[in-house]
Amino acid sequence: MGLLKSIFGKRNKPKSDESDILSTILRVENLTFPKSTEKITFSVKSALLLNTSDDPFFENIDASLKNIHPEQQPITSKIISMKSGEYDSSWIVFENPIMQKMINDVNSVSSHIANLGLGSTMTAAIFKGMAKNEPSYWVCNYRSAKFYPLVPTDNNQRDNNLEMEIGDLLTSKGIPVEPHANWYSLSDIPF
Repeated sequence: MGLLKSIFGKRNKPKSDESDILSTILRVENLTFPKSTEKITFSVKSALLLNTSDDPFFENIDASLKNIHPEQQPITSKIISMKSGEYDSSWIVFENPIMQKMINDVNSVSSHIANLGLGSTMTAAIFKGMAKNEPSYWVCNYRSAKFYPLVPTDNNQRDNNLEMEIGDLLTSKGIPVEPHANWYSLSDIPF
């Protein structure tokens, strides 16, 4: 059974394996924007966004992550967890210069959390990069298994035009994209 299916139940139509869904974001790395020479690049960091609960897992996430089952793929990324000061959420931040290995690690940690019965606490996987020389994020909503772009600017604003361009680029490469109305802002991304 797929990770997202085990977390959120039956889906209306069959979808790809969840690791494949996260890996689809690799299709845009080093792509050139239409009518431009600027490319999309990725950073060495990504994160899982979790809604906290009173489960013991959230008391010491770092210690809880040390108990990942040995049959799962070994984690090769540096992992740091932190709690949000403003929201009832936690972040698990991954750092790895090899994007595919980082995606594999996000999937392993997600599977571990789901196996603990905490799948409903997982909100999104977030990947950082650069698009047209702007720090940008690609957010994979765990409830829908679809991506959307987020390009924050100064004063907690967003570059909606660039987000639309990135969204079109994602769609053109066959990456599942959220409807625009579901492109939510995240103001406390820790990387």
